Amino acid sequence: MEEDKLKYYAKVHSVESFGTVDGPGIRFVLFLQGCHLQCKYCHNRDTWDINGGKYKSLDEIFDKIIRYKNYIFPNGGVTISGGEPLLQVKFLIELFTKLKDLNIHTCIDTSGMVSITEDIKKLLTLTDLVLLDIKHINNEKCIKLVGKSNKLELEFARYLSDNNIPIWIRQVLVPRIY
Repeated sequence: MEEDKLKYYAKVHSVESFGTVDGPGIRFVLFLQGCHLQCKYCHNRDTWDINGGKYKSLDEIFDKIIRYKNYIFPNGGVTISGGEPLLQVKFLIELFTKLKDLNIHTCIDTSGMVSITEDIKKLLTLTDLVLLDIKHINNEKCIKLVGKSNKLELEFARYLSDNNIPIWIRQVLVPRIY
């Protein structure tokens, strides 16, 4: 798909219309397709393939979310997960802009293992909460665990902290996996 049209479409893996563990209250959870990590403990491996999933339009996704507004508003909201949602940042800016117009709480569940671009900064101004999955604080162990350094995720965490963006740190604990 052409780059300029990507802000109006997302590669979607699936949705959960009544999520209760991915942010406060009852959540509409959108799982986006594609991830650049290979976490040994990943429970969403079917979201890894960047060529998988189906393109869905901004309007199609927004209309589906709005059908659940009575459940998610005012104490819940919308959480974007994956895969890695920040790989589709232009789309998220458009979606979160529409959600904020209706005062719907927005949340991103991310590894934070991305460079902080102007688009990421813009998206974060529209984001009420970031669920940041710290893969491992030790860089060498992080590389063994997910195939990438933890440098970007720690920079991302610092950016969130420095800019007073609400954050929940999440870390998976798996016996016998360091």
